[in-house]
Formats: sequence, structure tokens, C-alpha cells
Amino acid sequence: MKPFITMLALALWLAPPAVADDGHDHAAAGAHQEPSAEPRDGHDHDADQADHAPEVTLDEEQRALLDVRVEALRARPDSVRSLTVPAELTSNQYRTWVVPVRIDSQVLARRVSLGQHLEGGDAIATLFSPVMAELQSDLATAADEWRRVRQLGQRTVGNQRYLDVRGRYQSLRARARGYGLGKADLEALEKGEAEEGVYTLRAPDDGLVLTDAFQQGQWLTAGQPLVTLVDEATLWAEAALPSRPGLSVPDGTPARVVVDGTEVRGEVIQSGHRLDPVTRTLSVRVAVPNQDHLLHPGMFADVALELPLPEDTLSVPEEALTRGPDGDWQLFVEQEPGRYRAVEVTVLDQLEGRRRVTGLAAGSRVVTRGAFFLASELAKSGFRVHQH
Repeated sequence: MKPFITMLALALWLAPPAVADDGHDHAAAGAHQEPSAEPRDGHDHDADQADHAPEVTLDEEQRALLDVRVEALRARPDSVRSLTVPAELTSNQYRTWVVPVRIDSQVLARRVSLGQHLEGGDAIATLFSPVMAELQSDLATAADEWRRVRQLGQRTVGNQRYLDVRGRYQSLRARARGYGLGKADLEALEKGEAEEGVYTLRAPDDGLVLTDAFQQGQWLTAGQPLVTLVDEATLWAEAALPSRPGLSVPDGTPARVVVDGTEVRGEVIQSGHRLDPVTRTLSVRVAVPNQDHLLHPGMFADVALELPLPEDTLSVPEEALTRGPDGDWQLFVEQEPGRYRAVEVTVLDQLEGRRRVTGLAAGSRVVTRGAFFLASELAKSGFRVHQH
């Protein structure tokens, strides 16, 4: 849209456009008529204003100088509207691990620190447990016996003894894995290279140390959390949507997540089907890629959901809309080249640089550039504000 000063300059030297509100040519009078306070002929002009909407006419030279452009209203089947709601970033609970001690143990040495990134198998802490010492002894004995029986063969030692020895060995090995020993730790134990009662608790997968509320020398009971690991490659944005009939946010809906000016593209992975009984809102969960670890759990964000619109959606550029004398939204509809009528419309959702409108039929030719100048001419002509 041209700057206002440019518009004024053009208006001063251009021949004034003709403006009419009842189908007659008032331009011939040489000036705009002042609005009358009362009907001059007893006829209620406000009642049929919709049939005699105010018009503005421009000649070809004026249209060229003002760069007036017209666009036919057409349905856009791929239109989406943006619904922006507040949200909070949280850890991806599907990629979060609480790593507890599995047996009563004492912390001998800390191997991690808060915020440290770990890979699967990295050491978290070195621990000591009498239960582990007993298990190590039993497993070492069972492993040695299993090696001898296996060398002799099932036919030599007998089927029952072969199965008993193998079963005991496998049971003790499974228990050791359940206590937190990795493959390398088990191999060292079976070779007699492990220190009695001492073992290492390791990370189950890649992740960042989110909590580590333990101290060296501390005795921990079985099941007590040692650390919490979270994979921050993907976070969640937990959003709360207002309660609206018919509002649906299907999985896969694109979303823009903005945190303090940083924008990340994500998508909806879960949408609630029941309102929160306290807030009366609908919960929506958005997966947010975080490969560079710019975002962290606990941050607040704005989530813009891109929701599909009906296939018959009509929309216009923002600059096509102006306010009428009574403050309602209006569009200028081309009646014929150079003749434009102001028509009130209802403005709905905001789209990408456009606004969804109702009140006009598809195919109507509306002014998309130059509408501000046309609205200024109507304002100067002094049309009355009709009552609702």
C-alpha cells in the first residue's frame, strides 16, 4: 500500500473520483454533497443501503497511477488457519529413563555430573553391595562349572545334570543383568577380574543427566533413583487449547513453536479428547526437534497450530480490507472496470498474510490494492453511518 502522503499528493492533483450512493452521478455537481440529517423525500435511505451501497469511480489514468489491482475470490482448498496458544516445553517422557539402584548399595564413586550427555553403556556410579558380593561368588562358581560340563558334553555328564548346570548359570547371569551389570562387567566377573561386591551402574541409553540427587558414600535402598536421563533430541510442547465446539487437532498437524524469538517446526503427536476439569481446556502435545540443544524443559513457548480450513474457504490479502463509516470491515467490489462498490463482510480467521471472509460469493472481483484510497474517498464524501 502506498504511503499516506503519496495518496494525498495524488488526490490533490488528480481529478476527484466520482462517488455515488444512490446510483446518480454526484460528480457533475463539482463537489461532494454534505449528508443530510433527515431524508429529503420521506424515503428511508438507510433501509435500502445494501441495495444502494456507496460507490467510487476511477478513470483509466487514475487506476494506473494508483496501481489499483483486482482479484476474483476463489476457494483455496489448501488454506490453513493459525491458532496460537501458550505452551510449556517438557521432557520427552517416551525418551526419559529413571535409573535406580536395584539392590541396597553404597556409592563409592560418582561418574557423572548434572547436565552431562551420556551414551548408552557409560558409567553412572561405582557402587558396593553385600548382595552383589554373594551373587558374584555364586555366578563365578556356576560359570566355572558350566564351562566344564559344556566341554565334557551332554552325553558324557548326562542330560539332567547338563540342563541343571546350564539353568543355574543362566539364572544367575540374568539376575546380575537385572542388578545393572553390563555385558563387559559380566565377562570380567566370570573371569575372576571383578572386585568383590563392587559393580558399576551404567546408562541404559543415550541421554542427558537431568537429575543426580546422590552423594558419594551414601547408602541407597533398592529402587531408589540414582539419576534421571532424558534424550533432548526431541522435546514436547504441552499446549492448552480453548474449549470450542468442533475444534479438532488431528495427529500430524504442523506447528510452529516460538521460544524467545527462536522458531522451530514441529507437529502434533497427541491430542486430548477430554477437557481438563480444572482449566476447561484441551491438552495438545507437540513434538519439537531439538538437535542443537537450543531448547530445554521448563521454557515457555507460543505454539501456532496450522489447522486446515473447509475447501470452500474464501480469503483476501490483509490490505484489501478497510473499515467502513460505522467501523465494520468492508471490501470494494468491482462492478465494472473503474467502478467499485463498498460491501460489508465478516472477517474470520487469520491466514498466512490473508484473512478469511464471508459475505461475498465466490467469483466476486474485489480490490486487493488501492482499497485504502477508495475508502478515503468514501470518507470525504460524507456517507452516513447506518444503524444496526
